[in-house]
Amino acid sequence: MTATAPAPNRYLPEIDGLRALAVLLVLLCHARFSAVAGGYIGVDVFFVISGYVVCRSILAGQQAGTFSLKQFYTRRLKRLAPALLLVMAATVAFCLVYNFPGSNLTLLKSIRAVLLLNANIFLARQTGYFDLQADKHPLLHTWSLSVEEQFYLVVPLLLLMVARLRAGYTLALVAGLWAAALAWSWYDVSRAAPGAYFFLQGRLFELLCGVVLVFALHRFPVTARRVWYDAMLLAGLAVIVVCGLRYNAGTPMPGINALWPCLGAVLVIVGIEGAHYCRVLLSNRVAVFLGKISYVLYLWHWPVIFAFGRMGWQSAGAMSAALGLSLALAVATHYFVENPLRRACWSPVKTAALLFLLPVLTVLALLQVARKTDNFMAWYPAHYQQDNADAGSTVFDRPRAKQCWSQVEVTPNALCTVGDAASPRKAVLLGDSHAYHLIDFIDQLGKEHGLAIHDMTFTMCAPIEDSPERAGDPGFQQHAQECRAHGRNTIAWVLSRPEISVVFMSAVWDLYQNTGTGAGVQPTGHGFLPGQINTALARTIGKLEAAGKRVVFLEDLPLLPARLENCVSNRVYLPGRAHDECSFPRAEADARYRDIDAILADMRARFPRTATLHTYDVPCDAQRCHASMAGTGLYAHNDRGHLGAGGSAIYYGAYRARHPGEIEQALAELP
Repeated sequence: MTATAPAPNRYLPEIDGLRALAVLLVLLCHARFSAVAGGYIGVDVFFVISGYVVCRSILAGQQAGTFSLKQFYTRRLKRLAPALLLVMAATVAFCLVYNFPGSNLTLLKSIRAVLLLNANIFLARQTGYFDLQADKHPLLHTWSLSVEEQFYLVVPLLLLMVARLRAGYTLALVAGLWAAALAWSWYDVSRAAPGAYFFLQGRLFELLCGVVLVFALHRFPVTARRVWYDAMLLAGLAVIVVCGLRYNAGTPMPGINALWPCLGAVLVIVGIEGAHYCRVLLSNRVAVFLGKISYVLYLWHWPVIFAFGRMGWQSAGAMSAALGLSLALAVATHYFVENPLRRACWSPVKTAALLFLLPVLTVLALLQVARKTDNFMAWYPAHYQQDNADAGSTVFDRPRAKQCWSQVEVTPNALCTVGDAASPRKAVLLGDSHAYHLIDFIDQLGKEHGLAIHDMTFTMCAPIEDSPERAGDPGFQQHAQECRAHGRNTIAWVLSRPEISVVFMSAVWDLYQNTGTGAGVQPTGHGFLPGQINTALARTIGKLEAAGKRVVFLEDLPLLPARLENCVSNRVYLPGRAHDECSFPRAEADARYRDIDAILADMRARFPRTATLHTYDVPCDAQRCHASMAGTGLYAHNDRGHLGAGGSAIYYGAYRARHPGEIEQALAELP
């Protein structure tokens, strides 16, 4: 076989076979099959393929003298937009019926971001890919589409710029860009930079793997079919599969860890060029067909998984059914939407008008309607509206939260005082989000007992003066620094104010507990070592009591079991759920409370002058704990631990009925 450069326009069915492997890894990972927890690396393989295929296509046009940016972008739009628009429209239709109205504005903003090619940037500001709330984003997977689309904006210009360079210079240039992009990705991941997972700059080296490969094969073409190419293909497949099986949600990505599946994809593609025996692994009809529909299958799978999760169907069997439905939808979309519109003889202007301008204008109009109608709430039945009022918003959504919640510096006293603001009796509220979500409770307490209570709380910060300087998880390091500064600022401010007589403290107390043992025990994600929360809290209380302050603890609230998240609201929104039992055994709550009580009991033993308001058992009776009281759902939508607006409004009254006289006893003998 004579030496030739790889024909950029030659169809390689094995590339579709590699796409099939990539999409299957992603689907199994997202369907929560634990054996394939690292299947998300299928996206990294897709990036390599995209860089390779798009670069080949552009070079083919340049060599033939037919390449134009206008036609390139028109083809990309016709290839990507029709199926994407269909999936997004179906997602909106589902969410308008079965999802919470408060989530629909975010969904429309997400669609706007997809259409404007910055979904990865939008989602990076909303969530981390592996965050607990990530599965609440029905279009989370579109981040990767935006990365590719941003690359498509850049790569044709790059290839036009280097078109006149000699092959060796071009290869050296793109290889240098690849090395720089890899170094940047490694740096971003090593410092846990926000958005490192989602942004193009962190993924650019993966796409450039394909570009470098095209120029490398042009400079050093495959000359014959040899058995070592079969070995390369098999080795590349093995690397990809092993990464999919060995990686998990805790594997730092992209950076160096993303390099290995990318190199696996490179080995496979090189092997494809020269393999003799093993090509059939990727060129068989099943693999090729799955590869051909891999884009639409990827589009459908996450919204379908989201829909199944929203309906409460999350077993292994249900997830298998979700993947089956995704496959059926992908096949139908491929034949009846994707292929016909890709072949449509539309001018660039018509293509842009119908597949870009019209969808953008439509979603902008829907956003305006959503804003004017409280997320379309005006058209929902009364019982939906009531649930949304109770659970669709929280105290964190109120305007005051922007000034009084999660501020590193001491919050403004005039703006952030609740209770009887004119009272000469002063108090403060310290703690994390489980302190601030009791702000209505504190407000009612202050009004009833003549206290002006200044709140200065910060998310995921224990009410201590010296929180850990270094986080155990690099992703929390910036937060750790802010938390430490906040603790020092607030405690110093409280100690300097003799008029403050009471310090209310509330927190997810066990969040800061490290139960590890042994010489090699590691700090928690927030940086706490065993016993550190008790030591730091005792040191803080000691200073406060020495300054004449009384510390009053508020316990946490029961954490809803995962199975009961949104239970009260689901009675309204989901078919067949009107009579769901939204309570759980008291023993489950008591089991978690033991860790909380161990911390507070230690403080009470060391500092007998402290007091405790028993907020934990308010929604519980002797046998069970309940997600609602007096017909009002306690917890916010998509939240197992924070009160919704309705729960915030009634919790103080329920507490007073449960523990009459406890506040009076806690505040006894105060001036």
